[in-house]
Order: sequence, then C-alpha cells, then structure tokens
Amino acid sequence: MSSQDPAVEPAHRTDGPHRTGGESGSCWLREPDSDDVNDIAAWLAEQHINQWFDFGQGRQTLSVLAVRFMIQSGRHRIRMFGPAGHEAASGLVAVSDLAHAFGTGSFWVLRDSRRPACRDMTFTASTMLLREAFEADRLHCITAWAVECNVRSRHLLERIGFHLIGQQRDCHVMYGSRYGRVHYDLLPADLVDDTGSPQRGA
Repeated sequence: MSSQDPAVEPAHRTDGPHRTGGESGSCWLREPDSDDVNDIAAWLAEQHINQWFDFGQGRQTLSVLAVRFMIQSGRHRIRMFGPAGHEAASGLVAVSDLAHAFGTGSFWVLRDSRRPACRDMTFTASTMLLREAFEADRLHCITAWAVECNVRSRHLLERIGFHLIGQQRDCHVMYGSRYGRVHYDLLPADLVDDTGSPQRGA
C-alpha cells in the first residue's frame, strides 16, 4: 500500500540520519520522533492520502496512540525521509508486519507532495529502507500492494525491483467505486543497487 499523491527491535538505533547524494540529489532517512508521530497521524487523517491504505479490517486512519504503538512495536521498521537542508519530513517508508520466523514483511510508503522534495527522493528512501530491512532484520521476502489505478506507486514498486505476483479484484473502495489491488514481492537479489540494476548474486 502506498501513496504519493498530493497529497526487530522497535527501531534499530543509528548515529543520526543516513544521507545519500549524487545526481539524484540528496535526501536523508531517520527514525521517527515525537513530532513525526503527529505528522503521520495528520497525514492519515486526510482522505486524499488515507484512501490508498488498509491497516486491517478496512481501517484507513491511525490515531496518534496507534502510530506511537507502531513505532515502539518490534513489528514495524519505519523511517522518515526528506531532502537535505529541510528538517521536517516529507514522507515515510516502512516495512510492517515483520515476521522473523519466516523472514517476511510488507512494504509501504507515504509522501506528502506539498512538502519539499528532491529528484528520486522517494525511490532512494525506499531502497535504503528495504536494504536495511533485508540486512538488519534478515528478511527473505518483502511484499507490497497498490490500488490498480495508482500508476505512480506501481511504477515506483517496479522500479525498485518488486515483481508482479497477481491481482486481487474488486477489493478496495474509493469514493464509492470499487478497484482491485495489484500485489508484488521482492527478494534481496531483486532490489536495485545504486546504479539501478538488480543485485543478482549479492
């Protein structure tokens, strides 16, 4: 589940934000703090953003308390991201439903296009988080889905290296209309490297 419209342990500690640069600009990735909790809940309170999500049993919003629990839980790896030079986050990337016994998780992303951005920011943040999840959480397969009409998110998933595995039809409702969900999976060797190529043999 992902939205880019205008819209483990609870978090493995790091020594500050990760940064990446080069031709694609520069962006940072960091663990969420107390201010981010409010931002995440506020984003998911907006229908033009939350319409793309399903957090279980048709729930599309999350309270501040629910977001705080997610961040503190060992079942979610959540990172905020934004362009260098801007402190406030422009979005988040996450791998949820971590199942260490099976080495699986579910990827999702949210970006607020009203906030600052740099070239390839969401793509770069996504690949950084997914690489972290494969290495630190020792995951073997990460799944993702997007509403069939969300072309931008589907393109992002495919660019990252996700493989189409099927479609669940007539299962998502937006503005009174029904849509399908397109499902993907990603293995460590599928994830693109810094050159945009799959890490075959890695």
